[in-house]
Amino acid sequence: MPARTRLVVGALVVLALVVAGVVVTVGRTSPSPPTGGSLTLARAGESPGAAALLDPANADVDWGAVDSIRSVRPLPRDAKQDRPALYAEGCQVLAGDAVPKVCVDGDRDAERTVMLIGDSKIGQWQTAFANLGRREHWRVLSSTKSACAFTDADMTSGGKAFTDCREWGRAALADALRIKPDVVVTSQVHDTAVVDGKRSKGAMVRGLQRYWEKLQAAGIQVVVLLDNPMPTSHPTYQCVEDHPGDLTRCAYELAGPLAESSAPVQRAAAEATPGVGVVDMAPAYCPGLQRCPAVIGRVLVYRAGSHLTKTFTVSAQRQLARQLAAATDGALTRNR
Repeated sequence: MPARTRLVVGALVVLALVVAGVVVTVGRTSPSPPTGGSLTLARAGESPGAAALLDPANADVDWGAVDSIRSVRPLPRDAKQDRPALYAEGCQVLAGDAVPKVCVDGDRDAERTVMLIGDSKIGQWQTAFANLGRREHWRVLSSTKSACAFTDADMTSGGKAFTDCREWGRAALADALRIKPDVVVTSQVHDTAVVDGKRSKGAMVRGLQRYWEKLQAAGIQVVVLLDNPMPTSHPTYQCVEDHPGDLTRCAYELAGPLAESSAPVQRAAAEATPGVGVVDMAPAYCPGLQRCPAVIGRVLVYRAGSHLTKTFTVSAQRQLARQLAAATDGALTRNR
């Protein structure tokens, strides 16, 4: 790692204390749903989300067994719109467009720069990164394209070739090499790519490696944020709306869906590419790493498919900060 990126780890620990966590009583409540079966909007101060996992008062809570809630944030009917501003601002490139759009957030005048590159699975964390950037003095750039992994390989979906994905990826790589951020953080939903007309996980691994190695050769540290899986209860927000008094119906076992996500391929690529850091947020969205709840700390975890709500990712900033500190050996911490 270049000297300019090796900074002290301590500030992210300080940051972890800045993002407030609120204790809530979350044990088994009455199995009866609210009057009329409807949920009310939880107040921000009463819905700590993932921050509740870090509070010693909740150490014995089995979050996958919490069976009833009366309030939640966001409401299930609003879940699909609970997403980062990059969508409304037109920052995510859509199908058919191969020209990257780089958007700026965080501390825009900071010397250190974090660049998020990938599809909507890195995009879902953009607000959390932006908040951390403002607190820790990082400039946060984002370059995302719907359904396109940042890989030097061709991609298909439904038997159709995504020719614009690879073109976009090459241009995004060129942008990163020109901008030279301190760290590139990437994630994706797809786990296969195409070589010789055949889809394979190996092709995806090799394509990821090639881009990551080019970034590293330019002195840019690479971090992969592991994909979170598709809940078996999707659309999960509908399950929560229909069963607020029986939330265990909306939880899912982690092992199978995780194996089907792109996380194993991402890990394999990271293990094959020395120096690449790994951020695993599974303990935040699936406490205990066995049965994953639909609601944590009165916050709805999923908004659409496997995508996390913006509210949940923001509530997990403390965990994200700690993971980034470890994955970058202190590169994303304040120089003290």
